[in-house]
Amino acid sequence: MKLIDLSFPIRDHWRWGYKQSLKHTLEAGDDFRASVMTLPAHAFTHVDTLLHCKPGGAPALDELPVDTYSGAAAVIDLSHIGADHEITADDLKEHAKDIREGDIIILKTCWDKKRDIQSKEYWTDAPFVSEEAADWLYAQKPKAVAFDFPQDQILKQAATYKGCLPMSESTTHYALLLKGVFLIEYLAGLDQITEDRITFMALPLRLVGVEGCPVRAVAVKSL
Repeated sequence: MKLIDLSFPIRDHWRWGYKQSLKHTLEAGDDFRASVMTLPAHAFTHVDTLLHCKPGGAPALDELPVDTYSGAAAVIDLSHIGADHEITADDLKEHAKDIREGDIIILKTCWDKKRDIQSKEYWTDAPFVSEEAADWLYAQKPKAVAFDFPQDQILKQAATYKGCLPMSESTTHYALLLKGVFLIEYLAGLDQITEDRITFMALPLRLVGVEGCPVRAVAVKSL
C-alpha cells in the first residue's frame, strides 16, 4: 500500500492566522520540547460538518463515524481550466467518469500548481463552482465532495471581506453542505492522481462539539 499526500503543509498564513510557539525547549534545559499551536478549524486542508452551517442538533466531529470523510472516490479531472473559470454542470458531465451513489467526488483542477496558496491570488484568481454545477453534484448522491481550489465565488473576496461570508452566496455550502453532503476543502497535489477512481482518506481529530478540522488527506494506492 502506498499513501499519496493530498494536504497542504500548515504554516504561517496571512488569511488563517496559524500560530506556533514553544512551551518547553531542550535548549532551555527542559527534558522535552513541547509546542503549542493555535489553528482555526477551517484552515488549510480541512473538513466541514453540517454543524458548520445548520444549528439545532447537527452532529459535531466527535459524533460522526470515523469513515465519514473516507472511502471510494470518483475524480473529475478539470485540470485544463484556468483562472476565473465558472465550473458548469456541462463541465462536470463532460469529464465525470464512473460516479457511484455514496462516493466522495473529488474536483481536480490542480489549482495549487497554478497559484501559490500563500498568495492572495490563490483566492482572487480561482475558478469556482456555479449553482447549477453544485446542484448537479448533489444529484449524484455523494456522501462528500472535495475541492482543490476555493470553490465558492464569494471566496474571491476572502482577502478583503469583513466578517463572516454570507451563506446565501457560499454556493457549495448552501447547495451541498446544508443538504447533508460533507465538504472537504483545499486539497493539494492532485496532479499525482491519474485514475478516475481512488480510495481516499481524510481523518479529522475527534474534537468534541466542533464543526470542522484540518486533516491529513491521502489517496491510497495498492502496490
